[in-house]
Amino acid sequence: MRIDRVYLENFRNYAAQTVTFHPACNVICGENAQGKTNLLEALCCLSCAKSHRTRTDKELIRFGAEGFVLQGEIFSREREFVSRLEVRRGRRKAMSVNKVPAKTASALSAVLGTIFFSPEDLQLIRAGAAERRRFLDASLSQLRPRYAAALSEYQRLHEHKTRILRDSGEKPSLLDALDEFSYGMVRWGAVVIHYRAHFVRRLVEAAPPIHADCSGGRERLGLRY
Repeated sequence: MRIDRVYLENFRNYAAQTVTFHPACNVICGENAQGKTNLLEALCCLSCAKSHRTRTDKELIRFGAEGFVLQGEIFSREREFVSRLEVRRGRRKAMSVNKVPAKTASALSAVLGTIFFSPEDLQLIRAGAAERRRFLDASLSQLRPRYAAALSEYQRLHEHKTRILRDSGEKPSLLDALDEFSYGMVRWGAVVIHYRAHFVRRLVEAAPPIHADCSGGRERLGLRY
């Protein structure tokens, strides 16, 4: 799996830029605030359809623009792919792989997988549980497309249920559908929990020895879900 070329339009500080990568190894260097991290962030977005550094997609849009476009030429599974992500203000994000519309981010993750290390990773320890769930979601969505689909369905049901409860004062008949949405959330929530628990069990096997080696044996890492 490799990414050969990426095109950025109105993404962060990039107005329009095409970057071509060497198939073996690439070193990105430059002065501060020139867009090095933004370029890496763009590659992650082409894998996950969102950024770990922001809460909303609109934060990624270049100042003064109405939206951004990311397009990557990727070699994966012995084939050539073109993945595209487009975000416009006030519209739903549009994703496609080889010009075929994608309903969920799992279609992008199936083509391109990324591992991104940054100083923000310290928030996994310093911040609350929400930050750790975001890490689990981002990692699992790339590794297991079914997890991404289950999470998307759970979030969709949650939004509908919230809307029902909010509007039920004016339209009490909406409550008739509440049990159906609650049952759906339980069903898909169980799938989400299963994948998260299994992922953490695998981390427990691999992460503590690596952490002990990095700390010279002075620290012990514990993980629990």
